[in-house]
Amino acid sequence: MTKKKQQESAPKERGCWLTGWIILIALHGIIASLLVVYQGRQPYSDSPLWLAILGLLAIADIVAMIAVWYWKRWGLVLYAVSTTIGIVIGLVLTRTQLWVFHDILPLVILGYLIKDKWSYFGIETK
Repeated sequence: MTKKKQQESAPKERGCWLTGWIILIALHGIIASLLVVYQGRQPYSDSPLWLAILGLLAIADIVAMIAVWYWKRWGLVLYAVSTTIGIVIGLVLTRTQLWVFHDILPLVILGYLIKDKWSYFGIETK
C-alpha cells in the first residue's frame, strides 16, 4: 500500500471540541445572516452595501465550516479571509478594537483545535 492510500483509509476523527466549535461557528454564520436580512428591512437602514458585504461574509463562514467539516483546506483559507475582511469592515464601521477580538477569537480557537490535525487537510508538518 502506498502512503496516500494508508492515509485515506485511516479514519479522521474530529473530537467533541472541534465538532462543537465547527457547529457553533456555522450557527453563528446562520444567525448573523438572518440578522443582516432583518437589519436590511428596517426603515432606518441606510447602508445596503455594508449589509450586503456582511451577509456575504456570514454565508462564507457557513460554507467554510462545511468545508472544514469535510477536511478541505480551502475551507480554512476561506474562513481566514472572511475573518480578515470582517475585521476590516468592523473597524471601518465601529472604529473600535473590540471588533477585532470578536472576529479573531473564533479563528484562533479553531486553529488551536486543529493544530494536531493539519495532515487531515493535506498540509504536511515536520
